[in-house]
Amino acid sequence: MTENKKYHSLAKTLPLMISLSFFILFVVVVSVTYFRVEKRMIGEYRRMADGLTNLMIEELDTTKMDYYISENYSSPEYMRIMKRYYQLKANFPDVFYMYIYRFYKDENGKPCGTIIFDLEDEYTDTPNQVSIDWVGGLYEVLEPFASRIDEMLESSEPVYETAFSPEDGYLLSLAKPIFDENGNYIASACVDFSMEVLHRQNIRFIMILSFILVLVIIAVLLIFIFVLRNAVTYPMLSISVAVSGFRYDTECDLKSNLDSLRELDIDSKNEIGILYNALLTAEKDSLYYMSSYNKAENEIQTKDKKISELGNLALRDVMTSVGNKTAFTLKISEIKDTDEYGIVLMDVNNLKMINDTYGHEAGDSYIIGVCRVLCDVYSHSPVFRIGGDEFAVILKGRDFENRQLLIESLAQTFDVIWVQNENNPCYRFSGSFGMADSTVCKTTRETIRAADDAMYRCKKNFKEKYGSYR
Repeated sequence: MTENKKYHSLAKTLPLMISLSFFILFVVVVSVTYFRVEKRMIGEYRRMADGLTNLMIEELDTTKMDYYISENYSSPEYMRIMKRYYQLKANFPDVFYMYIYRFYKDENGKPCGTIIFDLEDEYTDTPNQVSIDWVGGLYEVLEPFASRIDEMLESSEPVYETAFSPEDGYLLSLAKPIFDENGNYIASACVDFSMEVLHRQNIRFIMILSFILVLVIIAVLLIFIFVLRNAVTYPMLSISVAVSGFRYDTECDLKSNLDSLRELDIDSKNEIGILYNALLTAEKDSLYYMSSYNKAENEIQTKDKKISELGNLALRDVMTSVGNKTAFTLKISEIKDTDEYGIVLMDVNNLKMINDTYGHEAGDSYIIGVCRVLCDVYSHSPVFRIGGDEFAVILKGRDFENRQLLIESLAQTFDVIWVQNENNPCYRFSGSFGMADSTVCKTTRETIRAADDAMYRCKKNFKEKYGSYR
């Protein structure tokens, strides 16, 4: 049994592969762009926070930190600084909080902070008692700064973190250390920027970018598929269809092959055009050589025509023009035990009804019609009439390789013809057949017997299905 290789269409697989590549590229570009944009925006916010904390520190007198804590809102200087901080905050709309805390670790090593300046929503010249009491109060340092308290107390570099709060959402926080004239840590200027706005800006940017990329990718894909179809897949498919119908048995077959190629009229300047022109040249050469060969062969055949005709008559069935039983016997005797071959035996169905109803002349025509169906299916194999309504086919070469497909084609052909009930019974050709081959049989005798058994089973099934009269 031959193995059917699955056909993969370039017209489908190439666009699919390109589409998948574009999709992967789209995901990579969008992801990289998103993270780079977010990283860049975080960097910009960090620079703004760094500049803002510098401005906050410039307003302070680092020698008066304890004074600010003790006097706070009762001190004109403290109120001036607070007012200035509110003005700075107004100039940075994304600032959530601005504050100055003195961070330290208590005796148990717990991160804590003392509140020095802490801005509320709006500035007021008359703060309430809660705000006044808030200054100098203790603050428990939470994550993400709690784990970095040592760095905040000892490093001269600002510490920044991104964190999430259920109340405030995503925040970017920066704490810059403040040192006295001796280089000792005394407090930290802190600012919190809202990351929610940043995320919304990033998402909006990515959505716009994605929309543009999708439009560009769709346009490129459509152009690519159009060019691919017209320049590659359609010409290749046309050539493949034409080549799949080539036959090389006769000079007419070669002329038909050449005509089918010329009808394509492919004028590509790429590799497809080179392939097409090479095929044209090959078919022209084949036709020329066969034409020359046929001329020489015709001269020889003319001399031996009568002898050949006599020989053919001796080996050919007069009614059906296929080989007769003698020819079949000769062919069988030429087969060696090491050869690969198959044998198909066929018996005509429904012949008795045709003879009884329409006469033997119609019966002969029916036999000829059934024989023609058999010859059409096995066009590359010798067909023999070995009895009144019995036929045999010897399969070799490609018909042997495709034997299973051919026997299925024969069955399908007879089925199609038989179910046409509206036709005259004389034209509803039918036959019972069986096949055996050298892969399971050791001798030609055993092969013929196996094929005959298979034909008998087919005949029995036909009679059981349609009646014994047939």
